[in-house]
Amino acid sequence: MVKINHLSSNLPPGRAYLPVFLNTYVTFADVDRGLLPYPITMDFQAPVAHVPSSHRHHNRVLSSRLAPPKVILCDLDGTLIDTMPILADLATDVLEEMYGMERGLARDMYLTTCGLPFIQQLEAICPGDARNQAASDRFEAAKPARCNSAKLSLDTRMALQEMRDHGVRIVVSSNNGTENVHTFIKHNNFPFDLALGFGNGLAKGKAHVELAMKHFAVAREDLMFVGDSLHDGVIADQERLRFIGVAGTFSRERFSLKFPKHTVVDRFGDISSLFWNLAAANG
Repeated sequence: MVKINHLSSNLPPGRAYLPVFLNTYVTFADVDRGLLPYPITMDFQAPVAHVPSSHRHHNRVLSSRLAPPKVILCDLDGTLIDTMPILADLATDVLEEMYGMERGLARDMYLTTCGLPFIQQLEAICPGDARNQAASDRFEAAKPARCNSAKLSLDTRMALQEMRDHGVRIVVSSNNGTENVHTFIKHNNFPFDLALGFGNGLAKGKAHVELAMKHFAVAREDLMFVGDSLHDGVIADQERLRFIGVAGTFSRERFSLKFPKHTVVDRFGDISSLFWNLAAANG
């Protein structure tokens, strides 16, 4: 692992480096040995130069369709709706105005820690800072005005409907506030089977997983989780869930590097075709 004092500093030549946190870089050998800086679940999308071919993980071509789950848990922001650019802009404003952080760095730090509730993101970015709660309150208060109009895209809605038609129960599992999640449900007029947000003891991960298993009377192996952040993939591994990553906030290559055994799609609308041959079904 290599730490440098300035972004313009020269890294030792002859090796491929992956930026993982502010002024901190690791080699692919470091990744293989698990030598990652705290917080190890966080990363941001950045170009990687001279990646050795032995480390270019590509999503393998499925020799058969994936077995569909009985219940699919779907992250909200960046997964079901394309709100991550909006939230990144808002977070950048808050970090710049309340902490004096440079805008480019502020945006990178937000994306680095995405997938967590914003108050936890702030604790990761500025640990123990007395301004964190006020900054979180400001972010959460401004979020509805910017995001409440977000709608499901047509291909996302069609994929959700295809899964419902095949008997899959669909759950929104988000670290957005519970009130915001229910506002999304109301504005999008889609019959989700369960909508779970952050608050009152609930959060993505164990709490949502256990509630879903109890609500639908299913086993852990009957669930699948879909998300757009690397943190979502970590949650899936921690909870022993099958996982599908949706590229966008993070690249397909980033997902495949960190989670080589999990499936990655370029958009949510591609998910139903992993389970069923839709062309044949519609032909």
